[in-house]
Amino acid sequence: MAQLPEKFRTCFWDSDFEQLDIVENRAFIISRLYTKGGFPGIFWIDETYSVQDVIYAAKTRRDLDPIVANYLRKKYNLEKDEMNYYRMQNEIAWR
Repeated sequence: MAQLPEKFRTCFWDSDFEQLDIVENRAFIISRLYTKGGFPGIFWIDETYSVQDVIYAAKTRRDLDPIVANYLRKKYNLEKDEMNYYRMQNEIAWR
């Protein structure tokens, strides 16, 4: 199982860090590091994941920060209706 670097442990305070797999949990890891990992997290994402992986995370994750969602939307030329973050804003997110 591929592991996250130890320096990102604090970004995953609510998860079992040792059980996070960088392949299986890529969308969660990408969204969390874009939101909580600062520049080191973003640089690590760019070195570790493909553009398709980042676009997949941008489209499927609802837990993005508003600034991160807008940045990814503009960077990858995505429409708001393609992204769960925007589609779920008026929905109850805690189902």
